[in-house]
Amino acid sequence: MSNNDPQSLAEVINQEQGTQAVKRQVVVIAETLSPEQTCIRPEIEVYCFGQPRNSTRQLLSASQLAELFQQEAPPSIVGHFALVVVWPQQSRCLILADRFATQRLYYSAEGASLVVSDRLEAVRQQRPNSTISQQALVNYLFFHMIPSPETVYTGIHCLEPAQRIDWLAGELRRDHHWAPRFDQTVDVDEQQQANNLLGTMRELMPEYSGREASGCFLSGGLDSSSVAGLVSEQRPHADVFSIGFPIEQYNELEYARTAVDHFGLTGHEYEMSPQDVVDALPQVIASMDQPFGNSSVMPAYFCARLAKSKGVDCLIAGDGGDELFAGNERYSKQLQLDRLRQRLKPLIGLMDLTILRPPWPESVKLFSKARSLTRQLKMSVPQNLEYFNFLNLIDRGEIFSDALLRATDQREPDRRCQQLYDQLDKGDTLDRMLFMDWKHTLADNDLVKVNSMCRLAGVDVAYPMLDDRLVDFSLRVPGHQKLTPSNLRHLYKMAMTGFLPDKIINKPKHGFGLPFGLWTVEHQGLRNLAYDAIASLDQLALFRPGFIDDVKRLHQQEHAKHYGELVWILMVLALWLDRNQ
Repeated sequence: MSNNDPQSLAEVINQEQGTQAVKRQVVVIAETLSPEQTCIRPEIEVYCFGQPRNSTRQLLSASQLAELFQQEAPPSIVGHFALVVVWPQQSRCLILADRFATQRLYYSAEGASLVVSDRLEAVRQQRPNSTISQQALVNYLFFHMIPSPETVYTGIHCLEPAQRIDWLAGELRRDHHWAPRFDQTVDVDEQQQANNLLGTMRELMPEYSGREASGCFLSGGLDSSSVAGLVSEQRPHADVFSIGFPIEQYNELEYARTAVDHFGLTGHEYEMSPQDVVDALPQVIASMDQPFGNSSVMPAYFCARLAKSKGVDCLIAGDGGDELFAGNERYSKQLQLDRLRQRLKPLIGLMDLTILRPPWPESVKLFSKARSLTRQLKMSVPQNLEYFNFLNLIDRGEIFSDALLRATDQREPDRRCQQLYDQLDKGDTLDRMLFMDWKHTLADNDLVKVNSMCRLAGVDVAYPMLDDRLVDFSLRVPGHQKLTPSNLRHLYKMAMTGFLPDKIINKPKHGFGLPFGLWTVEHQGLRNLAYDAIASLDQLALFRPGFIDDVKRLHQQEHAKHYGELVWILMVLALWLDRNQ
């Protein structure tokens, strides 16, 4: 069978139900897999994405997996992978994702047929009646991506982290084969814990740095510098790749250079310009399975492209450290607010009556801050986390057209956040925030960004910070060691003291941000591209008349950096819809 012909991968089973023959079909479209990643036998088919390993960390081939899945007990599999296993004679298909869905799969179950692929468009072609979901567009504008399991198309789903899909004779069952347990019962001495953390990272890194033509993303932050430094212990003078900008507040090349000098790395840099965005954006949009509004796709792409030009075929990324070891400022802010909420709980009702309801002037800064605090104290943690979301700052009824408001549930995104927060069986406020970010920030956002841009550039990507061993270690670390009132990533920084330069340990957090809002003010070509794109949305009857003009006015006259993000999100949506409707 040829992997390039999707229909050749279809198994059709006829089963008698009374006197009527029922045709059941599984179609697996796996055009990117090598022969070693597929195993086709009459009794079982295995399609292996990524690098699954057994409990002793040995890589498993598709043929080895076929043997394991034919045993009575399901195999224990770790690593970064997605699997599709088909038993043609049973009309059964099993689909598995790893803990973070590092290998994204899409599927559609319709009647007696199931279609699975790592490309959304391939599934859509098998489902010609599938249409663009208006609810997915609302969710996109809230999250700046479309969270799994939904996709932009009706009837087509995306595999969630640690999800297991079992399709049998037309019946589909969903569950999860793994869920985190924040087991913090043993309070190990901090310094010993820090030593154990660095030791765990040293232990796992050779598994990711073994490929000869590999290199590292290097932003100059904690994670990318840690990963690059540990890789250099295995491969001296390792190649690292960094992106800079001609705007000081966005440019972090000095920190990347500090890491290069400290570890003796071979540094490669590229400074992006607004024209780079104009030139590359059509290609980037064309590569997207669905609308994706994280503007850091652009520096991620140019970094991966730079690596490819230097002969690198696999990039080692640092994604995951903030979400494992509490490195985002919102964690600290929410914990402070949570403590204040508990202390003021008996008074919140009185604050509601005295601060929110009387017509205190919003122009007085003290009253404005008091009102904001009171509103947040009345909210749940997930609501607090989205307090400054564009769809919360602007009345949603003033954004969307009447037709879209009638056709969609405007509060579905809010409920998704609350349900995810509540999903964890056991955990405190910090645990639940981390768990939310494992899905929304990592699986549905950052990993999609890095995976898709590396694929576009023609390089593979590896995620050592998301190794099962490091994840399990993080689950045992008490929250007060991960994060203190004055120090994000407290334990991690302790572990890296003496290994990383102090300048990197103490640097402000940034990452691969894109100065899009500022560039659109300065660069006419980029501004024209953005404004022409968002103007085309008026023809789709998604927004109220005048909303797009208001966005342009706010971007031009109020705050270019802040509203530039909204312009980017709308521009990406417009350009993607123009290509895919």
